[in-house]
Amino acid sequence: MRRRQYLALAGGASATALSGCTGMLSSGNGDTHLSAPDREYDAEDLPYPAHGAKLPSVELSAPLHDETISTTQFDDRDVVMTFIYTHCNTMCPRLTSALRNVQTHSVNNGYADDVAFLAVSFDPKRDTEERFRTYAEEMNVDLDAGNWYFLRPESEQRAKEVVQETFGVAFEKTHPENMDMYMFTHSGVVLLANRKGYVERAYRETSDGSLVWQDVRDDLNKVRQAES
Repeated sequence: MRRRQYLALAGGASATALSGCTGMLSSGNGDTHLSAPDREYDAEDLPYPAHGAKLPSVELSAPLHDETISTTQFDDRDVVMTFIYTHCNTMCPRLTSALRNVQTHSVNNGYADDVAFLAVSFDPKRDTEERFRTYAEEMNVDLDAGNWYFLRPESEQRAKEVVQETFGVAFEKTHPENMDMYMFTHSGVVLLANRKGYVERAYRETSDGSLVWQDVRDDLNKVRQAES
């Protein structure tokens, strides 16, 4: 499935900046618990799923768990999701850190079993099981918490189908002639979905690249409170 035209790699509209506002509880139609964020455009105009959209269902390999994971199988947990490649030294460490900080908070505050963290790679050639383990150690991801999943498409074509066409998160390889040192220009998106599989928030990096993980944590906890 091809979503709406891809978000410009260098900028464009954002659903909610990661340094932006957190959501208020909503009495909406029952699909979401947070009210729609204040903005001048509709969620339907965004290339990626935003407030009120159903989280796309995709099956991907989870190498560190030796199993196939569906993005919508966590019907007893909320989901925090992002899209990365582990050789990135700019945006992806910030995206991973945002999820990792929320994960740490979930472990320290007794709700680790209520949330799943999904990090989908769009660089399957280099993002192997061994590389994921190394990256998790570098980024202080708690693999023992049982709620973090690195997901890997089986090919470059599958990565395009899943990340770019299904989830609407644009990426483009740079210097493809160098088979070992290539990088990607890409969008930075974090999704928060509730247990019913509806997106509560879609966060984008701000123009200065700052991330405020507390916004994700606070929105997640408002959703959890509404579900309890």
